[in-house]
Amino acid sequence: MSVILAVAGVVLVALGTVACALNSGGLVNFLKLRNLKRHGVEGEAVSELQEWISSGHRVYYYVRLPGATPQGVPPRFTEVGPEPQGPVGAVVPVVYDRRKPSRARTGKLADIDLSDEWGGVKAFWGTGFACIGLGLVLILIFH
Repeated sequence: MSVILAVAGVVLVALGTVACALNSGGLVNFLKLRNLKRHGVEGEAVSELQEWISSGHRVYYYVRLPGATPQGVPPRFTEVGPEPQGPVGAVVPVVYDRRKPSRARTGKLADIDLSDEWGGVKAFWGTGFACIGLGLVLILIFH
């Protein structure tokens, strides 16, 4: 019986690891959005190139920093989405991290919604850590 419970512990640890790995991209996206929500400031960005790709449009922007010299290289970022917000050269609202302006996203600060990403992170990572914890307890007790 103890061998079966130890094997069940190994299986739970494996399942928990898989659950966390499946949502690793969601966790990274959530952390980036949370960082923008906490440290982001609103500004302007200009689209400089638009490409059509299989998942939609890839648009390259540069951020207009207040007080920046025209000779300096502006921070750039890329966004992939269903449709660009205007033609090349269009000025769009942007939220950027003032500590690292290349971390940016088009839109307003009020438009950043963490609830969708947070739900996925809680579901996958909470379940994953619970499985890993229970599995480790079973392994330690019954091995």
